[in-house]
Amino acid sequence: MEIYLLHGMQGAQISYTSSGQEKHQWFRYKIKANESVPVESVQVGNVSTVTNIEEGYGYYVGSNLSPATSYVWIIDYSKYLPVFHSININEGNDKCRKIIINASVDAADLGYYTPTGVYDKLPRKYKLTYATLKWEEESLIFISQYEDVSYNNPSIMEIQSPLQDTDFTLNGDQYAEHFGVGKTISTPVYQAVKVEAHRSYIREKNKAPNEFSGEASDLGGSGPIHITFTGHANEPVAGMYIWKISFTPEGSTVSQSIARYTDKTISYNFDREGVYKVQLEVIDRQSVCNDTNVVDPVTIGKTQIIVPQAFSPGSSPGVNDEFRISYTSVVNFKCTIFNRWGTKLYEWNDPARGWDGRVNGRFVPTGVYFYIIQYKGTDGKNKTKKGSVNVLRAKY
Repeated sequence: MEIYLLHGMQGAQISYTSSGQEKHQWFRYKIKANESVPVESVQVGNVSTVTNIEEGYGYYVGSNLSPATSYVWIIDYSKYLPVFHSININEGNDKCRKIIINASVDAADLGYYTPTGVYDKLPRKYKLTYATLKWEEESLIFISQYEDVSYNNPSIMEIQSPLQDTDFTLNGDQYAEHFGVGKTISTPVYQAVKVEAHRSYIREKNKAPNEFSGEASDLGGSGPIHITFTGHANEPVAGMYIWKISFTPEGSTVSQSIARYTDKTISYNFDREGVYKVQLEVIDRQSVCNDTNVVDPVTIGKTQIIVPQAFSPGSSPGVNDEFRISYTSVVNFKCTIFNRWGTKLYEWNDPARGWDGRVNGRFVPTGVYFYIIQYKGTDGKNKTKKGSVNVLRAKY
């Protein structure tokens, strides 16, 4: 069965084309096809046309007992245009997540009867349009976009709360849009309260060749690690950024709050052995809604230093030609080299660097030299390590 919607009946007609030249007989029914009455048509060749069709009736050609018979129902849509009265916003108790739009619309049923007398109706669809924001992870920005949501019943339209100020416009229905007579109704501009928190970070430390660590995450590893965090939210709805940093020392299960910031961008130096938790909370400008975003744990490992016993400066370039420690999680560092008479020969303060065996640009003689390493570990303790190193030189 086919339903024909017309916008006005002026000049309306329906036709039927058969494969042969037999005489066509049209029928019309109000509720059941077996209660139909014949109607006049004009036939030319194998095409017959009914010109005086009426809205609210079903039509067919031939016998209502034949399964091959096709039926059409005529609806004059101009008599059933929806009437929009009002549209309102209902925030409810869950406005940080969803809101409800209520519209008062009068729209009579677009009803019809099947050939067996079963009443049915065509569905109406209304479109609610509003603006919101979408987070783009790759570009780290919010993009404004319009949402179009369809509803059969516009009296209760539940949506996710928008991330920006917007009005809500109801359009419809789909048949009115098709005929170009669609109606619209809009709310006043809604002041958004929902916030959505995101974060980005820049780790400002690269692992040195002589630094080793078992990293628990992209952020953790050998300390100290300096990280700059930036909060991102749907401004200007977002009114406040709050960063909270807590710390669980190595060997403990008790977390303690150690820092709180109210800036959009913060920097922090992670230099203690244990696990840090960084959390961003965003609060809207009306202090109604909030959202949190938790950064991956920042795990700082234990301090270790491994000192070589010998090196061969100038003998095998690129292979063991520098006195350099292997380390992890060294916070402060100073290494001093002495000869056997206690004279200071060289000193440096970066554990990633070392001594190339030169003093005043010339290699020192083969022999035993002494070092004193003073450093601070991620346990907060200052330590000293003393020892000797053999300088080996090839004889040519």
